[in-house]
Amino acid sequence: MGMLIYRFPGQAVVSLNGSFIQVQDTYLQGFIISNFNNKFTYVFQESIETEDQVKLIAPFVISPPGYLLQAKEIVSRLKHSSLEKIVYSRVKSEPISISGLTLFERLATAYPTAFVYYFQDARLGEWIGASPEILVRGKEGHFESVALAGTKKADETTDWGRKEKEEQAFVSRYLAELLQLHGVSALTSDGPKTVIAGPLAHLRTDFSWLSDSNKAWQIAKDLHPTPAVSGTPVQEATAWILQNEKHERSFYAGMIGKLDPDEMNIYVNLRCAQIIGDRLFLYLGGGFTADSDPEKEWEETENKSKTLLDLL
Repeated sequence: MGMLIYRFPGQAVVSLNGSFIQVQDTYLQGFIISNFNNKFTYVFQESIETEDQVKLIAPFVISPPGYLLQAKEIVSRLKHSSLEKIVYSRVKSEPISISGLTLFERLATAYPTAFVYYFQDARLGEWIGASPEILVRGKEGHFESVALAGTKKADETTDWGRKEKEEQAFVSRYLAELLQLHGVSALTSDGPKTVIAGPLAHLRTDFSWLSDSNKAWQIAKDLHPTPAVSGTPVQEATAWILQNEKHERSFYAGMIGKLDPDEMNIYVNLRCAQIIGDRLFLYLGGGFTADSDPEKEWEETENKSKTLLDLL
């Protein structure tokens, strides 16, 4: 039987035994996870045992020259197409000599403001993460979402550059337009502002509104994948990612969290990794615009890997 352990910011750790089962895309109850493009959604069922262990295949790990070559092609494409932004990701592999549970405990201690989780499942494998990015969260009709885009090292003292400000503007504008399209009440925004998430700093804009839970869940589904994990325009950027990235994103940048009848805690599955045997496969992305420097984007993904690697 599999297991799931998680902690939302400011709440107690929850530990469950059971398995994930695939479900249809309706308003669910329980802990859910979906893949990047929402093709598959799973909900955790306690005391349920699934089929025999599935043999897992390690994701493709691109070399630095391979990454830089494709990154240069992306920048060139952005300068000569209708695409404004592409979130290009890669996989980094490192040995792991501690258990996933031990790493979870370290993440929970080190990142009190992040959503942290770890699970083992016969069908889905072994995953761990510490995400700072809220997709939709709220209860009793009051909900919030976050535009989190634009990244630099937490100890960097220089001002935010044009590229990072553009990234943030793309995501904020997308969220505001979609929320208005859904006709939510009392919509407000606050930002952009600088927030610290472990070794990194991000630009963030907070949105809040009033609606019922069913509408909030529909908003979450329509928001995801946001420009923060796909690009702009979203559909065109997502199509490029699915066609051109050399690895399957799987649950990286998917939806993850918990749905209750009157409460929702759904995050974007970032700063996450898959554990296969004695290797940790980290999924790392960066937003490319026409102003991007491929080598700096590589460095950004290296910095993002430290969220987990610094705790090994």
